[in-house]
Amino acid sequence: MKQVGKLGSVFRHPVKAMRGEKLASCRVDAFGLYGDRAYYFLDESRDGKYLSADVVPSLLGYSASMADESAGDSYPEVRITAQDGSVHTWGDSLFAHVEETAKRPIRPMRSTPAEGGKNWEDHVLLVTDASLREVARLIGWETIDPRRFRGNLVVALEEDVPFVEDSWIGKQIRIGEVVLQVNRHCERCMYVNIDPDTLQLHPAVLKTCVRVHDNHFGVYASVVTPGEIAEGDAVFVSE
Repeated sequence: MKQVGKLGSVFRHPVKAMRGEKLASCRVDAFGLYGDRAYYFLDESRDGKYLSADVVPSLLGYSASMADESAGDSYPEVRITAQDGSVHTWGDSLFAHVEETAKRPIRPMRSTPAEGGKNWEDHVLLVTDASLREVARLIGWETIDPRRFRGNLVVALEEDVPFVEDSWIGKQIRIGEVVLQVNRHCERCMYVNIDPDTLQLHPAVLKTCVRVHDNHFGVYASVVTPGEIAEGDAVFVSE
């Protein structure tokens, strides 16, 4: 394997479609980052599809964090802060708040560690710092917030080559104790247009992904070998 960089950032999203948390380290189990998308809502106005920020952008006004990892049969409790500053646990006050925000009937759901979280595609989404810088440059911004792209792992590359992650598809990646199999591109939607702090929409982000990279940004990987990862871990790609 060849070292291509280091693990720059780790993001977990305990509640699907809400802002997540930046971690210094995390356990990766057979389903991805432990607790990622463990909690979620179904949209009863759309035949029980996932409640998502592409339909309700204000969901990204909620920020979710998870308590310390547990070895039990249930995921740890979550703490959720709404855009209005109110703080909730997973319960009736949160459900009423989200339903009022979404303006539609919802059904709260909670996975177990035996089931894993409800990811869109494969277990882990990777993006690179070089690709983030390139999209920002093409838009005319100095930087772009990686949280727009909902990646779990941001790889800080040794060589500044935008979209080099495309070449990882079909290969394996090792980070700390963890081995991942890179399987496919991530096709983007209007999520990337939403500023995760202000919730303002900037259509130039998705338009740039469409124009310069066939509406792809980042790559999905599945877990081959679980283990621990931490910021600063070397990232190796099979040759």
